[in-house]
Formats: sequence, C-alpha cells, structure tokens
Amino acid sequence: MTLLQACRESAKILQRNPELAALYRDAVRRYGEGELFLVLMDLMAKAYEDGALEEAVFKNPQGLLSFCCGAWIQFLLVEVAGMKKTDLHAVARKIFKETHNNRSIH
Repeated sequence: MTLLQACRESAKILQRNPELAALYRDAVRRYGEGELFLVLMDLMAKAYEDGALEEAVFKNPQGLLSFCCGAWIQFLLVEVAGMKKTDLHAVARKIFKETHNNRSIH
C-alpha cells in the first residue's frame, strides 16, 4: 500500500463516523477535494521525513493506514473544527485508555 492509497482509504474509513463525515464535508467545501488531499499528503510526508516514525508506521499496510487515519482525524479536529491541539491530546489519551490494545478500529 502506498501513502497515497492509504490517504484515500483512510478518508473513506473516517467518513463512516457521522461527525467526522460532516467535518470532512466542511473541509472539502473549505479547501476543495484536491487541495485537501495535498495538504494531508504534505503533513504525512513531513512526518515521514522526521525519520522516527518510519520504522513503526510505514512497516506494514495496517500501520500506514492507522497513521493516515490519525492524521486525517487530527487535521479535521484541529484545522476544521478548531479544537486546540492540547485538548486533542487529552481526549486521545482518554480514548486510548478505554480502548483495548489489540482492538483494530478499521
């Protein structure tokens, strides 16, 4: 799976959630679909360039897909919904505590 394929597939996955689907539609209206994907691909490419994520995230298709889903969700909540990154991190920590380690959400 390529980064582009994972980006597209993760966009489909997040739209299964009604709230995220609404934010996705808002983002498409704001940026246009092509620009929106370019922005996300740029964010993901910058994370890849960091190098620290390369081994863990890009090792297999599931890891890449999970990474892309997370990037989409963070972008939609912060850039579209206006959530502060610090609040997002607190919410994420709470969710991860409630989720079992081996449970796949996609």
